[in-house]
Amino acid sequence: MKLRRIVTILVKEFQELIRDNKMRATVLVAPLIQILIFGYAATYDIREIPTAVLDRGNSTLSRRLVNQLEASGYFKIQYRLQSPAQIDTLMANGSVWCAVDIPADFGEQIADGKQTALGVSIDAVNSNSATITAGYLSGVIARLNDELIRERAAVLTAAPVRVGTVDNRVRILYNPDLESRNFNVPAIIVQILVVVTLLLTSMAIVKEKEFGTMEQLAVTPIRSSELIIGKALPYAFIGMVDITLICAVAVFYFGVPLLGSLTLLFATSLAFMMSTLAVGLLISIVSKTQQQAMMTSFFFMMPAILLSGFAFPIENMPEPIQYLTYLNPLRYFVVIIRAIFLKGATTAQLVDQIVPLVALGLGALALSAIWFRKRTR
Repeated sequence: MKLRRIVTILVKEFQELIRDNKMRATVLVAPLIQILIFGYAATYDIREIPTAVLDRGNSTLSRRLVNQLEASGYFKIQYRLQSPAQIDTLMANGSVWCAVDIPADFGEQIADGKQTALGVSIDAVNSNSATITAGYLSGVIARLNDELIRERAAVLTAAPVRVGTVDNRVRILYNPDLESRNFNVPAIIVQILVVVTLLLTSMAIVKEKEFGTMEQLAVTPIRSSELIIGKALPYAFIGMVDITLICAVAVFYFGVPLLGSLTLLFATSLAFMMSTLAVGLLISIVSKTQQQAMMTSFFFMMPAILLSGFAFPIENMPEPIQYLTYLNPLRYFVVIIRAIFLKGATTAQLVDQIVPLVALGLGALALSAIWFRKRTR
């Protein structure tokens, strides 16, 4: 393998990319448009949840809780009820999604240092919305409890004082505000990256066939491995530029927290692109026309994205399909990128995801080189 031959192919690919106006728009403008559109569209956040409140005691503390529900921006108090029977009626006809039943002795129980529970009803026709609603309510209650503890601590004397709190057994980690954008945008980055790298490389070899230059390359001293690497490197560079752009938009525009290492993010991105570039090259090798390569790429991408755990938890899939996902590089990279963004995960914490990702990438590159050698003999 000679570096000069790889550099020659690399320069040739860059020259073709620079001269093609449509290709420049595809690799630079399209990813930015996609991250902007998907960043807004792919959201499970809900605001102003139609809510009813049954305040049996109408105490100062119960009114404070209701005010905090409204002030959160997540709940819109549309009904103030007089009897529990009204809750079932409103829930049945869909007038409210959430109903909060505050007991008559709510204020007294808190004042006596006891824990008291709220009665909460949530419309679970949409299970995702129900889960989010429950999370928002838990967040409001947790903030109220923190305030009660701080207020009581400020007036503590030498004698021990019991602090009453509102019952709240939910603990939210890594995304305490339950912003679905923080959860979705990192996975959208994965989708954009696979679309750009896979589509571009799926055209790399097949266009040489259509232009009639494949035979010329076949009679040169360039080895198949050198040609594969030379074809892949420009698109790997493009992928790194794209991930830099879309990560910048995710962090600085959408406000998604990036708690982990940028070095680890770019290193794992390169490992992931080994797989997508290799699959793209393999598609290009076996395809006869660019149209065929395009259709084959979409045929691969859709199942890969659906089976990545991006929207549907892999644990909820049938067991045979769960085993199939182990061959999907997106499965590992979705976990990696979310962990880097939201958890600040380190290499040691992600080694069980990084090792199979690298193995899949190396295997796919080797398969592409072997297949290309067979097709050109």
